[in-house]
Amino acid sequence: MLVLHDLSKRYGVTQAVKSVNLTARPGNVLGLVGENGAGKSSVIKMIAGVEQPTAGHIALDGRPLALRSTNDALRHGIASVFQELTLLRSLTVQQNLLLTDAPRRPWRSLDRRAGRKRAGAVLQRYELTMPPDMPVRALPLGARQMLEIVRAVERRPKVLLLDEATSALGAHEVDWLVRLVERLREEGTIVLFISHRWDEIVRFSTHVAIMRNGELVGEADTATLSEAEAIRLMTGRSFEASFPARPAAGGDVVLRARNLHSPVLRGVNLDLHRGEVLGLGGLVGQGQGALLEALFGAHALRDGTVELAGRPLRIAGPAAAIRAGLAYVPQERKTEGLLLHKSISVNMTLSILRRLSGTAGFVERRREQALVAGAIERFHIEARSTQDLVQTLSGGNQQKVLLEKWLQTRPAVLLLNDVTRGVDIGTKLQIYRAIAECAAQGVAVILYSTDTLELVGLAHRVLVFKEGQVNQSLAGSDITSEEIVRASLVRGGIDAPHMA
Repeated sequence: MLVLHDLSKRYGVTQAVKSVNLTARPGNVLGLVGENGAGKSSVIKMIAGVEQPTAGHIALDGRPLALRSTNDALRHGIASVFQELTLLRSLTVQQNLLLTDAPRRPWRSLDRRAGRKRAGAVLQRYELTMPPDMPVRALPLGARQMLEIVRAVERRPKVLLLDEATSALGAHEVDWLVRLVERLREEGTIVLFISHRWDEIVRFSTHVAIMRNGELVGEADTATLSEAEAIRLMTGRSFEASFPARPAAGGDVVLRARNLHSPVLRGVNLDLHRGEVLGLGGLVGQGQGALLEALFGAHALRDGTVELAGRPLRIAGPAAAIRAGLAYVPQERKTEGLLLHKSISVNMTLSILRRLSGTAGFVERRREQALVAGAIERFHIEARSTQDLVQTLSGGNQQKVLLEKWLQTRPAVLLLNDVTRGVDIGTKLQIYRAIAECAAQGVAVILYSTDTLELVGLAHRVLVFKEGQVNQSLAGSDITSEEIVRASLVRGGIDAPHMA
């Protein structure tokens, strides 16, 4: 068994984890839930050897462990997969898989043929179709996450820690992980699983532990705990985890795209109306992200036209898109959306410096700080001041900063790429309300989400993608999780130019 005894962690004056006592048993999956900042990741990092406890201890098979590093944890049979990937993007799939155990010839040089054969066997064993010699940077985010998981499982751990490991996975890939975790359970592996999606906690976990403000506030068999009760324990308050009412849509066409072609897109057509939330569904990597990037000038098109408010739009790059009134919230906030080593203020105003500049061209600092302070209060961003570095914030608060950064540009079209990935339930509900408020104010929104429930709860229409093109358009009562999944897998045959 894995036992946490009075485990505590303090960062300066902040008590992140307070006297947690918890037991995880072989062949069980323990779900660990709570809002961002509740202490879940701190617990996982102590078990993984990334952080050391301030007090208390960790025991495995009855023996206390002194884990000073991830290598210490690995030597004791503890492997971990975090939301922030550790793969080396410049290396190939094969090189990442065999990074610490590459086959060598008798004279110690690398045996590349044997390495390729071994990597190919690993990929086949875990049902991954990516070529061993493909650079990791060329893989979609979901495929990279799967590769990270396989690399950890290949170490044959006694304990596997999955911290938001599904956040980048689509429905099909989550099914793959469910099968893999079930196999590990049967082999007697202890699995700790963190997710902000309750449906995933139910699918993966046999037992669930709930944390709030660094403390363990509840434990139960997963089958006996309702989502409503779990949310009450997580937040300390009772409220219905629901989506805001959809504002009325159906205004003028704000953005029209016809026959968009690229190395990924295959003749995409769409009409986007003022005040509409247009959802993009389908399996991961079917062109949804490429469409958003193409509209924002970050994905080169071979052919096709885009109109904004009835006028041809030629987007040479993101700067031109911003000037035209488009804003894009990327999927990976830490590498594509934020300057982590800069302040909240710098990040939030980076795209509107011209608007904040006076007649002499200098930024008016008092005006800038008032704007940022107002945004922090309005979006309930947990920070001590506007000058806090973004890297010191929790993931949910980082995401709020990123979204607010683009809302400050007052866009006509808001492009959202899996905007709630890896954030807690409280932050999700705030983001949902922000999306609904934008639509109510006339902003046209395109929302891609790997969570079909978000599309069901927020979108006026959903375009389901398959192999780089719109496979089916859903509206009204047809927008259900079942229909989105079905349309992701079955050829739809839609007459795409007439979707409006």
